[in-house]
Amino acid sequence: MQRDYGYETRWISPQEMQHWIASPRFHSGIHDPKSGHLHPLKYSLGLAAAAASLGVKIHEDSAVTAIQPGRVARLRTAQGSVSASHVLLAGNVYLQGIAPVLEARVMPVGTYIVTSEPIDAKLIESLIPSGSAVCDTNFVLDYFRPTVDHRMLYGGRVSYSTATPMNPAASMQRRMARSFPQLKNTKVEYAWGGFVDISMNRAPDFGRLSERLSGPERSDWANVYYLQGFSGHGLALTGLAGKLVAEAIAGDAERFDTFARIRHRPFPGGKLLRTPALVAGMAYYRLRDLL
Repeated sequence: MQRDYGYETRWISPQEMQHWIASPRFHSGIHDPKSGHLHPLKYSLGLAAAAASLGVKIHEDSAVTAIQPGRVARLRTAQGSVSASHVLLAGNVYLQGIAPVLEARVMPVGTYIVTSEPIDAKLIESLIPSGSAVCDTNFVLDYFRPTVDHRMLYGGRVSYSTATPMNPAASMQRRMARSFPQLKNTKVEYAWGGFVDISMNRAPDFGRLSERLSGPERSDWANVYYLQGFSGHGLALTGLAGKLVAEAIAGDAERFDTFARIRHRPFPGGKLLRTPALVAGMAYYRLRDLL
């Protein structure tokens, strides 16, 4: 990063590591002083409020069930329909079958996170003295940070089978205690999870639906754009993606098309075997992490 982009980070040697993370797990690291961490729900609510202030109408609990393509597309819901000159599919793995041609290009991965009960201020400050957000370098990684109200926010367990693990709060507490034995008796107060979308090459998959189709009806879908394949980078990357697709809809597609040219392959195995193949493949990488 420093050589190619002039972006400087700080190398943390093994001798320094205990001053950054009071954990037996970590050997060395890199600190990025120009990055940060934020509250994703507050960020989402802020974006929604900004959109609403500009006259955007947001309709919750009105999932699209079908798209009728054309110069003016019609989107059908259980309660009615909406006509639009441009359509953006930004539902990731929650599109529920309305664009089958996109489904093989991403896979749903369940990800889970917990928040501990409040911890003594001196103790939590001693765990990560800089207050940084941390992620490890495993293929199936853990990520965590202290919060302003002296809790540990800890994420990491994933599910590639679309099945929610049994008692994720307890298993995540064990992962947290593995990184920080000091929190062995600290209780988990909140736990939640959901699905992110991953692409085969972990790169974003942007484009127009017409580019994924063949036949005479292809041109009918030219005004339907899609953004997916954020592969765990969504909090930063979706903001950029929204800006690029807005530029494309407004008539300047140069930056959007740069991303659209990234080559993507479908997950192997077809509809029935894609998930078992992914589970087997990820088990291999998880074993590499453990070894």
